[in-house]
Amino acid sequence: MLINKYTFSGHETFACKSLWLKKGYDFVKDGHSFNDEDAVVALGVGKNMVTSIRYWLRAFGLINQDNEISPLADFIFDTETGCDPFVEDTQTLWLLHWNLIYTNYATIYRQIFLNFHKERKEFSKANIFAFLKRKNLDKAFSGIVWNDNTINKDIAMLLRMYVSPNTNIYEDYSAILLDLNLIKRIEKDLYEFNYPTKAKINPLIFFYAIHKISDGSQVVEFDKMLELALVFCLSQGELYDIFSQLTAINFNITFDNSAGEQLFAVKQDFNELEILNMYYKSKER
Repeated sequence: MLINKYTFSGHETFACKSLWLKKGYDFVKDGHSFNDEDAVVALGVGKNMVTSIRYWLRAFGLINQDNEISPLADFIFDTETGCDPFVEDTQTLWLLHWNLIYTNYATIYRQIFLNFHKERKEFSKANIFAFLKRKNLDKAFSGIVWNDNTINKDIAMLLRMYVSPNTNIYEDYSAILLDLNLIKRIEKDLYEFNYPTKAKINPLIFFYAIHKISDGSQVVEFDKMLELALVFCLSQGELYDIFSQLTAINFNITFDNSAGEQLFAVKQDFNELEILNMYYKSKER
């Protein structure tokens, strides 16, 4: 469900709350539409929040533009068979973080964690704004009407999704991805991508991301791995450690670091949900 259209705004200034994805999934699964007159009553939230819940379901790749549920959404949120319906496992947060960036419905997340991240580790809101404006002037964002206020709201939303607030206000602390600790506030308006104290990602969740970017190829070039490292705020040492763990998990997974060329290879066809099952089933033992 990779989306190439550039989209800013749509969240109605509401960060995605911890239980919104499950609430929205159940709503769609039960045959409701976000355009229904009783959507406000059925979801138990205000009209703008209804719009926001739909936006976040799309942003995380859980529904498409026709409100059809994705296989990943069923895998996580199904009441009977879902692996983590109430998102109690940090690895599910990593999975959602990855899907938010991979799906690319909410444009700013991929731009910041991948492209902006290549340029700087420490930044301010003004740095993000200048980067996005430069990309827009370079015609990187086709089909959008640039609006300073809209972009600033998206920047503020990204930080609310990832940066723990200074004060313990429930409304802020309920943002779903805060526990990953991927962006840290250094000073009042100075932030950094947080490598040292972020949450630890399981190698199989990382392998799922590799599978998604491989496009069916058995070999993935190291440059692509470095891009994944940016998305997950992994040092090169952590990246090598994940490779080592994956090759130990399955002998059909190899990493060749010889002859000056670093290649990650998979000699077995994996279904993406099969990869995730390898992790979630291991928790049951």
